[in-house]
Amino acid sequence: MLRRLSLANKCLLLFGGAIVAILLAALTAPYFRMSALVDDGQLEISRQMVAMWEKLDERFQTDPSLQGGFGPAPGDPAEYAGVNARRLSVEQADGLAKDDAFLRSALDRFRSDPERLDYQTSTLKRGSLEYRYAKAYRTTTQEPKLESIVILDRRSLPATGLILLNFVFLVEAFIVVLALSLILFYQITHRLILRPVRDLKDTAQKVRDGDIATRSSIRTGDEFQELAESFNLMLSDLQSNQDQLRAINNALDLKLHELAQSNDALYEAAKLKGEFLASVSHELRTPLNSIIGFAELLLDIARAEQAAQTLTPALQPTNGEPVAAVPAAAGPVAKRIRYLENIVNAGRNLLEMINSLLEMAKLEAGKVEVKNEPMSMRDACEGLIALIAPLAEKKNITVNLDTPADIPLITTDVKKFQQVVFNFLSNAVKFTDPPERSGRPAVVTLDVAVSTERTPICLTDGRDAIRISVIDTGRGIPAEKLPKVFDKFYQVDSSISKEHAGTGLGLAISRELATLLQGEVSADSAEGVGSIFTLLLPFAPDEAHAPNLAERRAEARFRASLVGHTPAIRAQLSESQNESNPDNPQTATETQPAI
Repeated sequence: MLRRLSLANKCLLLFGGAIVAILLAALTAPYFRMSALVDDGQLEISRQMVAMWEKLDERFQTDPSLQGGFGPAPGDPAEYAGVNARRLSVEQADGLAKDDAFLRSALDRFRSDPERLDYQTSTLKRGSLEYRYAKAYRTTTQEPKLESIVILDRRSLPATGLILLNFVFLVEAFIVVLALSLILFYQITHRLILRPVRDLKDTAQKVRDGDIATRSSIRTGDEFQELAESFNLMLSDLQSNQDQLRAINNALDLKLHELAQSNDALYEAAKLKGEFLASVSHELRTPLNSIIGFAELLLDIARAEQAAQTLTPALQPTNGEPVAAVPAAAGPVAKRIRYLENIVNAGRNLLEMINSLLEMAKLEAGKVEVKNEPMSMRDACEGLIALIAPLAEKKNITVNLDTPADIPLITTDVKKFQQVVFNFLSNAVKFTDPPERSGRPAVVTLDVAVSTERTPICLTDGRDAIRISVIDTGRGIPAEKLPKVFDKFYQVDSSISKEHAGTGLGLAISRELATLLQGEVSADSAEGVGSIFTLLLPFAPDEAHAPNLAERRAEARFRASLVGHTPAIRAQLSESQNESNPDNPQTATETQPAI
């Protein structure tokens, strides 16, 4: 109930209750004391009346002429001078005490206390006080013995009126003091407590309504004024912060407008870059295929010439002795074959680079379609091992396949899966030195196993994923370079004298293809020990998740297009995109230089 009352009513109610309790406690003692004084006065009156009655009764008993032949019997009431009393012997008193509680109580007190002379009680009957008084008479022997008692019964209207008057005065005092206390407390509470609280409440309501410029004007010189000053300081800080925030918002709006314009320009630039890359790659492949084709044709002709030529006939010297034969291929034909082989190898490397650029352009443009179909993991891996085996045999590298026979069919894009795993295998063979060069076994292992992990992009419906790992005993990758191996155009050995040529797009393409397959790729390596490249795939793709993947790929491609622009614009755009998609930590400032 108190929870629904205001602070003023709560204080008034609690203080009023406390005042009532205090006044009742304070006035109860005076009331009983005043009543006791009235009883003491009535006791003295009873003593005087009994003393007068005793004198008259003694005269009446000693003067026979006063009896007139008639007198009260022992124990009967006798009235002298308006005082009606009676004397009872102990035997008579004991007989009457059985039915008279007052008489029984008086006898008990007289007998228990030999020094006690009288005893009086009062009761309220029919609107007035009735007093009963008993006085003890004892023998004058050495051991005083109760001989008789005198009983006086009377009513006292003045005593009743006096006690009633005392009660009225006390009630009036109670009411007056209570009223004055409540009025004084109400005034003090409202002036010193509730008024400042109301002022603070009104100020807070104005602030809530939007008036930040309002201030509290409490001047009480106490804690309320300190609270009001602190409240005003808080409002000043709030207003200052809002002004700063408003200025920041205005600047942010301007930056967002500039960013929108930059986004439009960047989008057009990315679109032009993709179109240019696709067009140039396509246009370069046509003449490059012709160059490679004619170079291979010339190489075949040269090799045919080399095969057709035999050792030149031995020259017959003049003295008849034969001259040592000279190989025909030791001349210009062998040199021509070597030059043509260099042309063909360089052309094929260039074609591979162009194909990688074209593949990345398609991935960035979102033009790569995924065609999922059931696939036997063991058959696919055996086919990949057969493809990589000739390259491994040239370097005396052992290629192993470790896959359980009970792996079920998976549903994925077979060509893209083979492209990712073959890229891992070719890199493993490429960067693993022959045993005669490294001094240790050269082994590449394709390991397939069921994993309890879930791909972070696509969580399958409670089923396990499949893990495909390519493990080699090659040179390894330094720890500081390992996080960047899947970045575009990044190469671990970027020096001019690097042994293996390439664009640095192979692993980046593998990562993008793995994303299309709703999987992920990872790498672990120890320098001088070897590397492990892993592809984690679900047993079946989540079709409902595919649209979200397309959006994320498009966003990632758009960030990757921020090449050649100012760092400030790239930082603004990357910050905005990171706020909208905090799950993707890649920023535009992290992109590597492109074409």
